[in-house]
Amino acid sequence: MILEVKTLARSVARKAGLTPTLNRIRALWHADAYEDKFAAALLKSIRPDDCVWDIGANVGFYTEQLSQLAKFVVAFEPIPVNVQQIKARALANVSCQQFALGDLQTQLPMSQNGQYSSLCPSPDVRSDATRETVSVIPGDSLVDLPLPNVVKIDVEGYEPEVIRGMANTLRCVRAAFVEIHFAILEGRGMPQAPAEIVQSLRTLGFTTIRWVDASHIMALRGL
Repeated sequence: MILEVKTLARSVARKAGLTPTLNRIRALWHADAYEDKFAAALLKSIRPDDCVWDIGANVGFYTEQLSQLAKFVVAFEPIPVNVQQIKARALANVSCQQFALGDLQTQLPMSQNGQYSSLCPSPDVRSDATRETVSVIPGDSLVDLPLPNVVKIDVEGYEPEVIRGMANTLRCVRAAFVEIHFAILEGRGMPQAPAEIVQSLRTLGFTTIRWVDASHIMALRGL
């Protein structure tokens, strides 16, 4: 419950426009670049025999790093040009799946602005951004893929749908790393979603859940 309250407080601070000030104050004590702590925690969690699902792989920045530590990586990325960049890395232990994860099997328009892409309306997407229809599939329906030990979720505001669609899979996962896109979720009329995501992870059996930085959650299952 305390973590959910802290999460709601983050949402309130963002809505009040306090986040830039809080980030500047935080920077006085933390010199790390954005995502450094998240990346370190994610990579440290990987074991040699692990299968990792990289959900929202984009051009494969994390996919490549994960492939050096894990036995197998499944990269989920619906944008064809990004998929080609991942495949161009020629990573022998990586399977690239050209679709998005969600809570329904469907087709949805995805906005693309350079390397940024999202199924959700976002201030980061220009009005003239390219839109491409992509396949969306629930993670729990992917019975032909190896089950993950670790998942990384970075889906630009589509986090609730991804988690709902792979709830059974997540019950078997040792560690989950999720980027929470506060502004996009608020823009979708879902200001409670960050706290609900925390509660969902708790309900799914993760015993240690904490904020790694201002926008990333790490959820671990006790052994």
